[in-house]
Amino acid sequence: MNPKHPGAYAIALPRGGVESALSSNRVIRNTYLLLSATLTFSALAAAISAALNLPHPGILLTLGGFFALLFAVHKLKSSGWGIRAVFALTGFMGYTLGPIVNHYLGLPNGHEIVMQAMGATAVIFIGLSAYALSSKKDFSFMGGFLMVGILM
Repeated sequence: MNPKHPGAYAIALPRGGVESALSSNRVIRNTYLLLSATLTFSALAAAISAALNLPHPGILLTLGGFFALLFAVHKLKSSGWGIRAVFALTGFMGYTLGPIVNHYLGLPNGHEIVMQAMGATAVIFIGLSAYALSSKKDFSFMGGFLMVGILM
């Protein structure tokens, strides 16, 4: 019982208390909002690229664009321009994805392949996000492993 308020129970909170939990929830919410906004923008760019049947820019321009935009995101991460750089990167990714999706849509049963890939990606993302949020485990130890995976 809480002596200041009869009938109310005092809850022992870990260090940081309510403010820490609220701050963590706010960071997670903002991260997911930014992720959903960038994925939506990338999907929109891919849809426009596919609908207009735009050609693929080629491997050199694609890699140059990806690395230049990744560098820009890293350099501008502490300013308002960082958000614009993230959206430029995801928009460019969507643009380069459009011709690839068009190629698969042109195959026999290509629409099924594309829809299965989209559905599997969504299910895996939701499942892994739920696991990471419910386990409250720190996955920062996987950074090196994931970087090697990206490079491979």
